[in-house]
Amino acid sequence: MTIRIAILCNDRLCLPAVSWLIGSQLTVAVGMPAIDTVSNETRMLVELQCKQNGVPFRTFSKQQLAEDMDRWLTEYRPDLVLVKTFPWLIPSTLLNRPAHGFVNFHYAPLPEYRGPAPLFWMIKDQAKEGGVTVHQMDNRFDTGPVFFQQRLSISPDFTYGWLVTQLAYAGLQLCWALLQGLATGTLQAVPQQEGKAGWFRRPQPADLVVNWEAMSASAIRSLALACNPWNKGAATSWNNWVFGLTDVSVDLNNDQAYSKLPGTVLHIDEQNGLIVSCLHDQLLRVNVVYCEEGFFPGHKLSLFGLKPGDRLGSYTMPAHSQTQPSSALHQST
Repeated sequence: MTIRIAILCNDRLCLPAVSWLIGSQLTVAVGMPAIDTVSNETRMLVELQCKQNGVPFRTFSKQQLAEDMDRWLTEYRPDLVLVKTFPWLIPSTLLNRPAHGFVNFHYAPLPEYRGPAPLFWMIKDQAKEGGVTVHQMDNRFDTGPVFFQQRLSISPDFTYGWLVTQLAYAGLQLCWALLQGLATGTLQAVPQQEGKAGWFRRPQPADLVVNWEAMSASAIRSLALACNPWNKGAATSWNNWVFGLTDVSVDLNNDQAYSKLPGTVLHIDEQNGLIVSCLHDQLLRVNVVYCEEGFFPGHKLSLFGLKPGDRLGSYTMPAHSQTQPSSALHQST
C-alpha cells in the first residue's frame, strides 16, 4: 500500500524524519508556518530538500490557516498528514479530510507533558525521563489517542539542544513504526488518561533569569542547561550589563570563609576560573558565558571589569522582550 503523505513542521526536531520522508517518494507536500519562530536554517534546509526532490513547499499564516489548508488538502490529496512541531491548532473541519487524518509527533510524554514548551521545563525541573508520543489529532492540543510512545532517560548533563537531538532521532524511529503499522493494519490508538495531564507553557522572559537570592547552585545549573543553546544561557547581570551563563558546574565549598551573599564573585582568574557564591554556602563555577562580544571562558569576564567582591544580580526583563535566542541577554536596565 502506497500512502500519500503531507507534512507540517516547524522546528529542527523534525529534521531527521522529514529528511527521510522527503526523499522516500511518499511525500506529496510540505508546509511550514510563515513566522519567525522557524529558524532560518531549518526552513532553508527543508525548502532545499523539497526543491531537490520535487516536493511542493509552501508556508501558512495563522490568519488564513483554515482557508489555505483546505485548498492545500484539495490540491495534493494526502492520505495522511504528519504534524511535527506545528504551532497552531488544525481546524476541526479538516482533521478527517485525509483517510488517516492528522497524526502529531509530540516530543514529550503524554498526557503528562502537554503544551508548547515541555523540553525547557523538563530540563529546568530536572526531570529524569522524556520521550516522543505519536497520537491522532483532535480539536484540542495534545489530547488525541496515542499510537506510540517511546521514553528515554534525561541525563543530568543534557542541554536543551542535546535533548532535542536525542528526541529527533527517536521521532524518526517512531515514524517508521507508524508507517509500518498503517501498511499492516495493526495500528491501535489508546485514549490518554486525563487524570495524569499536565500543561507546560512557553517560558516567559522572567523564567530565563537567574535569581541568586532564591535559586540553589543546582537550580541555576539546570536553568543554564535548559537555556543552552536556544537562549544562549541563563541570563544574569552585573553593573547594568546582561550576559548568559551557558555552561556552569556546582563546586563544593570546603572553606566556610567563602560564605558570602548569593551572587558574589569569589574568584575570577585563569587558575581558579569564575567562582560565584550561592545559597547554602554552595559555589558555582561558571565555565562558559555568552555576551554580545561572543562566547568566553567565565574567567575572561575580568576583561570587562568584573572582579572578586562584585555581586551578580537578578534581572527583570522589560515587558516588550521576546523569548527568542539571546533576547534575555541583550537588554539593559
